[in-house]
Amino acid sequence: MECNGKVKVKLKYNKKTDMKIMMYIVSGIVFVLLTILIVGLFLPKMRTLTKQTVYDTSIETVYNIVTNNRDWEYRTSLDDLKIIETNGDVEKWDEISGGITIRFKTKEKRPFTFYSFEMDCKFFQGEWFAEFETVENGKTRLTATESIEYKNPFIRVIGYAFMNLDKYMETYQNELRNKIENASR
Repeated sequence: MECNGKVKVKLKYNKKTDMKIMMYIVSGIVFVLLTILIVGLFLPKMRTLTKQTVYDTSIETVYNIVTNNRDWEYRTSLDDLKIIETNGDVEKWDEISGGITIRFKTKEKRPFTFYSFEMDCKFFQGEWFAEFETVENGKTRLTATESIEYKNPFIRVIGYAFMNLDKYMETYQNELRNKIENASR
């Protein structure tokens, strides 16, 4: 029907059609969630990455920087680092980045050769360890290994899709390199 050049449309409410649309939407959401769950169940629980870098400085310098959580400002990837507890060589600390807090705890320290810690947050848990060795001309090779285990299949899918361990480790190694280069100036 048309009145004064305007079209009036009367919509008819159809409960049966609305229920069908709702069922399609709910079915689609369930399908997506089940697909993510199934994919997550087939992905490996544990992710491990090892990276080596050589720094043009002494093993003592590299070890002391890596193990000193009080001097963290060179790590531009962090918003904050809070030391929670210190007991001898064992420290507990929180690293905050992008609104996510990860709790760390020292596992082992062997001066100038080995350092390890465990980590835990609401999405994953794991460990990181580094081996330090002197190479040619007084340089230091740092071999770092990070292993993380996602806490559930949904987080595992998101972690594999969006958590680039290689990029995170490369960022840390570059930040460490910049700290070393700035310290030697």
